[in-house]
Amino acid sequence: MSETKGPYHLRYRTGAPAPVIESFATLDEALDAVEARWETLRQQAVQVLDPRRILLFSTAELEEMMKGEPEGDAA
Repeated sequence: MSETKGPYHLRYRTGAPAPVIESFATLDEALDAVEARWETLRQQAVQVLDPRRILLFSTAELEEMMKGEPEGDAA
């Protein structure tokens, strides 16, 4: 996937009426944030949005991505 100019947005729900939205300069940074906090975010309807706030990855898609992540360096 070619990266366009950011920001990319991480949107999730914490129980408050409005979703929490965090912005990242690159898609890699946004996905790294999801990976680092996956155990918490997976229960909070997490989504990754492009700079126009169009859905790139839903919670289900991110769940599939996290299943495929190796536990250690596979190199």
